[in-house]
Amino acid sequence: MVFNSYSFAIFLPIFFTIYFLLRNSLKYQNYFILLSSLVFYGYWDYRFLGLLIFNCVVGYYFGLWMGKESDPKKRSNLMFWAVVINLGLLFYFKYFNFFIGSFNQMAETFGYKPDITTLNIILPIGISFYTFHSLSYLFDINQEKLEPTKDFVAYAGFVCFFPQLVAGPISRAADMLPKFLHKRTVDGERMTRGISQMTLGFFKKMAVADTIAVMVDESYKNVHVISDFQILLAAIFYAFQIYCDFSGYSDIALGLGKIFGIEFKVNFNRPFMSKSVTEFWQRWHISLSTWLNDYLFTPLVIAFRNLDKLGVALALFITFFLSGLWHGAGWNFIIFGVLYGIAMIYEFYTRKKRKKIAKKLPQWLNDYLSMFFVFVYAVFTWIFFRSQTFGDAIYIVQHIFMMDSFQLLNLFVIGKIIYLVSLVIFIDIYFFNYYEKNNYATFFINIFLLINTLLFATFGGNAFIYFQF
Repeated sequence: MVFNSYSFAIFLPIFFTIYFLLRNSLKYQNYFILLSSLVFYGYWDYRFLGLLIFNCVVGYYFGLWMGKESDPKKRSNLMFWAVVINLGLLFYFKYFNFFIGSFNQMAETFGYKPDITTLNIILPIGISFYTFHSLSYLFDINQEKLEPTKDFVAYAGFVCFFPQLVAGPISRAADMLPKFLHKRTVDGERMTRGISQMTLGFFKKMAVADTIAVMVDESYKNVHVISDFQILLAAIFYAFQIYCDFSGYSDIALGLGKIFGIEFKVNFNRPFMSKSVTEFWQRWHISLSTWLNDYLFTPLVIAFRNLDKLGVALALFITFFLSGLWHGAGWNFIIFGVLYGIAMIYEFYTRKKRKKIAKKLPQWLNDYLSMFFVFVYAVFTWIFFRSQTFGDAIYIVQHIFMMDSFQLLNLFVIGKIIYLVSLVIFIDIYFFNYYEKNNYATFFINIFLLINTLLFATFGGNAFIYFQF
C-alpha cells in the first residue's frame, strides 16, 4: 500500500478513527498499530509478513538475552549472531543474485565458467529499513544506551509502524521505542501540523516528482536516441525528482506521526543549500546518515585510531561504499557510494586549504559557488544512481560534456517542470517548516499547494523511489 493510492485513502480514516477511540488504552492502541501495520505491509504481498514478524521475534528475544547477560564477551557473542541473522536475511534477499552474477562474470574473465545459477528471489519491500530499525535496538542495548523491553507488542509496533515501515525514516530505538511504551497525546495542534506537513509531502510527490518522472523515465529509457541537451536536462531534473519523491515521502510519514502523537526526527533539511558534500550528507536522508555515523563510521574510526588521518579516510570510504551498496545490489550503486566516499575524503584532507581560499572571496560569492558545485556533484553522482546500466551512465556523462546535439523539447512540459520546481525551491528558502506554525500563512500555503496538487498531480499510486531499497 502506498500513501498516494486510493486504498490508503480508505485505510487512513478507518485507522485514525479506531486509533482515536482507543486513546485511553496504550495497550490496545499498540495492538491496533501492530495489526494495522501488518495489514498495510501485507497489502503489498502477504507472503512476506512472516519475514517481517520473524525479524521482530529475533530482535525482541536477542534483546532480552543481551539484557540479562552481564558478561561483556557473551553479550558481544549474542550481538554477533543477531547481526548475522539480520544481515544474512538482508544479504539473501537483496544481494545473493548480485554477488553470484558478479562472481560468474569475474571467473569468465580468467577463462573459467562456473555458471552458478541465480535464484528467482523477490526483494521484500522495505527490508533495508526495518532491518536497520531492529539493529539499532540491539546496538543500543549492547552499548547500554537502552534497556530491553519485555513488551513485545510495543517493540514490534516500533519496528513495523506503517508510516516508517517501507521507506523510513530509519528510526532509532532509543528515540522511538519510549513513544510506544508511554501514553501518547492526540490533540488538535499536532493534527494541524501533521496535516500541513502531509499536504506539502503530497504536493512534492504527486505534483512535482511524478510530473518530472514522466520526462526523466522516458529520457533514461531512450538515452542512446535522445539529444545531448535532453540528457543534460534529464540529469538535472532527476535531482529534483528524487528530492521531492523522497522528502515528500518523509513529509507524509512525519505528518502521519504527528497526527498519531508519535513524532519523528527531521529527515531532510534543505540539502541543496549545502556548501560542502559533508554538509550535504548532514542534510540529506539524515536518519540514514546519522545511523551510519553512529553504528558504522564511529566504530571504524575507533578501530583505525592508530592510523591517524588515514584511519578516518578508510572509515569514510568503507562507510560510503557500504552506503552505496545499501541503496541497491548493483555496481552503479556501489560507484555512487564510492564517489561520495572520495569526495568526503577530499574534503577531510583539504579543510584548512579550502577555508583559506574562501576567505579571499566575498562571503556571498563563496556560499553561492559552494552550493553550485555541491549541486553539480550531486547531479553527477545521481547519473550512476539512476542509470539502468553502468554503460548508460558513462554514455550520459560523455554526452553531457560533448553536447553535440541540441533538440528543442516540448516547451509546455519543460515550463511545467520549471514552475513546480521553482515552487519547491521558493518554499524551502522562504517558508521552510512553515507547517510547524498554525497561522493564516500556513492556511493559505496549504490551500495553494492543494490547488497545485489537484492541477498537476498524477493519480495512479506511483510507487516512491526508495521503495526499491
